[in-house]
Amino acid sequence: MEFNSKNTIIYTALIGEHEGLNEQPCFKDSNFRHVCLTDDESLVSNNWEVFYVDRLFPKDQYRSQRNIKIRPHLFFPEYKYSLYFDNTVVLKTKVENFIDEIFSKHIRNIEDPFFILPYHSFRENLISEFYECYKNNLDSEFRFIEQITDYLRINSLAMKMKPYWGGILFRSHMHKQLINLSDIWFSHILRYTRRDQLSIIYSALQSDLKITGFE
Repeated sequence: MEFNSKNTIIYTALIGEHEGLNEQPCFKDSNFRHVCLTDDESLVSNNWEVFYVDRLFPKDQYRSQRNIKIRPHLFFPEYKYSLYFDNTVVLKTKVENFIDEIFSKHIRNIEDPFFILPYHSFRENLISEFYECYKNNLDSEFRFIEQITDYLRINSLAMKMKPYWGGILFRSHMHKQLINLSDIWFSHILRYTRRDQLSIIYSALQSDLKITGFE
C-alpha cells in the first residue's frame, strides 16, 4: 500500500496554553502535508502549515483539543488516512519510514479499517493507568469514580488489558467504522474524564473495532 500526499495527512493540534510548537527537522525530507490546527493566531512554524481554528468549547481547551485529535474525519475529509501525534513527540526518522514500519508489521489487508497506536511504555494494565491519573488529579475525582465504576460494570476484564498511549494515532479515519469509533470515543471524553487513553479500550469494544498496538 502506498501512502502519499494525496491520501494521507500528518497533523497535530495545539489548543489553549501550550509550551510552544516543537519543530520537526525530519519533515524536510517528507512529501506529506504537515498541518497544525491551533487557536493561537500568533503561532508560526518552519515545519508545519499552521491553521487557525475556533475552540469547540470556548472554556474547555482540553476537550476542544481532543475533538481535533480524535475526530479527523471532521477536519480532513479529503484524506483517507491520517497520522496524528502530540506536540510532545519529535520524530527522529522520515515520516514515510515511520508509517511503513508501523503499518507493514501489523496490517495485512488495506481494505480493512485500521487504527494503530503505541502501547503504554511501562504501565501493565488499564486499572493502574486509572490509578495514576486519579492520584495525580488529572481530572475531577467525581469523573474518575463514575468512569471506572461504569467500566467495571460493563466489562471488568478489560481493566486488565495493557493500556495504550494516545500520543501517536495512525488511522484510516474516513472508514465508516473508524468514524463510529471516533464519535464514541469523543462521547466518552465528554461524559467521563478527558484522559483519552482511559477510554480508548472501552470505546473500541463498544464499536466492535479491533485496534492495533505497537511497542
